Amino acid sequence: METITLTVVRGEEIEKITASVRASILSTLRGEDYTEPDAPCGGQGTCKKCLVTVSGPVRSLEGLGERVVENEALLACRYAPAGDCTVTLKAKEKMRVVTAGAGNIAGGGEGLGFAVDIGTTTVAAFLYDLATGERLGAEGGRNAQRSYGADVISRITCASEGQLPALRDAVRRQLTEQAVSLCAKSGRMLSELRRISVAGNTVMQHLFAGLDPTSIGVAPFTPESLFGDHRSAAECLPELGGADVYLAPCVAGYVGGDITAGLVASGAPAAEGLWLYVDIGTNGEMGLGNKDGFVCCATAAGPAFEGAEIACGMDGSAGAIDKVKVVDGDVECHVIGDVPAVGVCGSGLIDAISAMLSVGVITEAGRMLPPDEAPESVRERIFRRPDGSLAFMLRDGVFIAAQDIREVQLAKSAIRAGAETLMQLQGKTAKDITALVIAGGFGSFIDKRSALHIGLLPQVEIEKIVHVGNAAGAGAALALTDAGEAALAAFDEKCSYLELSSSHEFMENYVDYMAFGDE
Repeated sequence: METITLTVVRGEEIEKITASVRASILSTLRGEDYTEPDAPCGGQGTCKKCLVTVSGPVRSLEGLGERVVENEALLACRYAPAGDCTVTLKAKEKMRVVTAGAGNIAGGGEGLGFAVDIGTTTVAAFLYDLATGERLGAEGGRNAQRSYGADVISRITCASEGQLPALRDAVRRQLTEQAVSLCAKSGRMLSELRRISVAGNTVMQHLFAGLDPTSIGVAPFTPESLFGDHRSAAECLPELGGADVYLAPCVAGYVGGDITAGLVASGAPAAEGLWLYVDIGTNGEMGLGNKDGFVCCATAAGPAFEGAEIACGMDGSAGAIDKVKVVDGDVECHVIGDVPAVGVCGSGLIDAISAMLSVGVITEAGRMLPPDEAPESVRERIFRRPDGSLAFMLRDGVFIAAQDIREVQLAKSAIRAGAETLMQLQGKTAKDITALVIAGGFGSFIDKRSALHIGLLPQVEIEKIVHVGNAAGAGAALALTDAGEAALAAFDEKCSYLELSSSHEFMENYVDYMAFGDE
């Protein structure tokens, strides 16, 4: 097999690696442990996000032949090097990762504790002094597995195709780096680590543990483990010494330890009335109940809220439009970092759809109006793309495409239908809910009014909606103590699972809530 040299430029770093003319640039970079570029679709060529700048001979993997390029932006998954060439990776801006919610814990232990929330999109880590219970530091970043796909289905597919070791090693390496960094910043030694707790959705916990998640991706969606067990750091995080590693108990294949941990941290074991707990992400996990137990379910919302499959979508880093509001019949946008806008993240996407509904640019059915039918105050923002489809300009080349609206409809309908089905099957309505608890990194940035306006959430009084931040991380922190670990295990026993794939009520609700609106 012919091999060539790929010169990889990342900021001021330059590295030469060996590449094959048969493998895509993306596959080659993955094989060398690069976490760039992001590939939300898992390298299928559909998300158009894995752009890299290439100079040299390349070969199209779509049968378009070979050519020589000079500083051309190409999709890393659609091209292979045809000879020695240079690939420049775009420097990633620091991503917003929610660490709020995980505070101090009960003291009385020895050494250090390291708690981790492994999210599909981000990883948040927390360091604790177990003697005092004081949180010494927190750190977060993009999940290092992002180049293998934005959602759990993409990761499952990669694992089933022989990439399980790479996915496992990527997250383990990331956790080790975070622990090293936090200890250094706190002036403590890695050798002081005694307890490590990990919470994540069931697929993320499988990948961390090195277990094959393939069975979760097909009916009856049975995981190899529901965890709630202990391992040694020597087995899975060897650089972190002789610490004990605890993995939070999961409820089912698509309701993971992040939900168990989040429910306990948010106060569910003492909850009166009726709580609806929602963790909105690529896989919307939720539960309905109180101190007596929760019925949980999961819906495949897809990666739209994470910026994938959205024309100008991106994660919540500098340059992302994260807030949109209506002012005098027009829209105004806020950009993270107060820099020129380069895309729109999930919270901005929800705000934008809500604003477009308010000004009359889109109908409740999701149709975007052409300029001659739209209100005069926003007509200049509406234009046709090269394929003839309509789009609405937010700012400086960042727009909402007609197809984006459809993607949001699909995602929000899945979340809303899951919640409505939980209530329906227990004979409850939105009027019975005493608290709608929104958890998770993405959920922390959602504007309540926008979410209600587009019909993402059941129509409860806005004062009943509560943001709890990184509840999974907070629950993982609690599990660094014997009492916290016992609380997770006990409440996990009170949680049951509702499979929606066979629910005709869910399918009916999914269709009913496709339209926008606050009904």
